[in-house]
Amino acid sequence: MLIIPLILILGTAYLVLNYANGRPMLALPFSTEETSKQTKGTPGKETSDLESRLKIANQEIKKLRNEATEQADTLKVKEQEITRLIAERDQLKQTPSPDKTTEEDKKTTKTASVTDVYAEMSPKEAATILNELSPTEVVPIIETIDAEQQAAIIAKMDAKKAAALTQLLATK
Repeated sequence: MLIIPLILILGTAYLVLNYANGRPMLALPFSTEETSKQTKGTPGKETSDLESRLKIANQEIKKLRNEATEQADTLKVKEQEITRLIAERDQLKQTPSPDKTTEEDKKTTKTASVTDVYAEMSPKEAATILNELSPTEVVPIIETIDAEQQAAIIAKMDAKKAAALTQLLATK
């Protein structure tokens, strides 16, 4: 009993498909009159039009490939320049600049000459002058003086400044 409705459905489907085979089921997005005119028209003109479009497309492809290779070349050049500049920067970081070393040398020689002046003074006079300076300014001066003179100068200084100076000297 199940076979009879199945045969009827298959037969109907066969007839519908054969009928639909000759007719379009969906409308095409372009006019059939224009396509029939183009196909009935000059086929040589259509192929020459396609050939010219193909040539233009090929020229565009070549142009884009050339641009791509040029961009790749400039990219390589820029990458090489970047690596060169990085190496140069690293080299400059490793070698101290002469300006900085001479400035540091001048500063240490000035500090040494000031230290010599305070070392030759009496501890009372040095303490009086150093009391007027901040402890951070006193540390570079007093730290190069020998320990006995340091003790004598700090003993003559104001107690609060001497304590701050001692703390700064202890941390160095």
